[in-house]
Amino acid sequence: MKVRRARKADLGAIAHLAGVAWRTSYTDLLDSDTIEHWLKTAYSQASLEQRLQDHPIFVVQVEGLIAAFADVYVQQNTIVIAALCTHPEYRRLGAASALLEKARSLAPSLPLTADLLLGNTAAERFVERLGFRPGKTLEVHLYGKPFMERRWWIEPALIS
Repeated sequence: MKVRRARKADLGAIAHLAGVAWRTSYTDLLDSDTIEHWLKTAYSQASLEQRLQDHPIFVVQVEGLIAAFADVYVQQNTIVIAALCTHPEYRRLGAASALLEKARSLAPSLPLTADLLLGNTAAERFVERLGFRPGKTLEVHLYGKPFMERRWWIEPALIS
């Protein structure tokens, strides 16, 4: 397992992985039109290229394949995990934990945050195991449809 910064050549694999992860994780939480619209917009080649220019996207490569990725940036003295996706076949192998460690390396003295869709219990259990604490609940609108997210955070000294 190798963790590295994404390159432009990785963007197609990242978009594909996002599609697999979103359809697997959110099918019971969001309607399919919302999922497909988000994937088409947020994971288009142009959108991914812009994000890659703006901030790091890290990938986990296993046997030449992109198994997981994290889209991260520093904002207001916090490292924000904007997206963390692992292919279902590679879950529970340490890829997501390795990506969080890589994200932490951007600014080791800062806390990390991640907003998780309420009801995404697998992701909530994962971040809890790492020591993240639940924070405030936020109403977010995606294509005119409201849904709720919870902000999770962890202080730098608590990350192991």
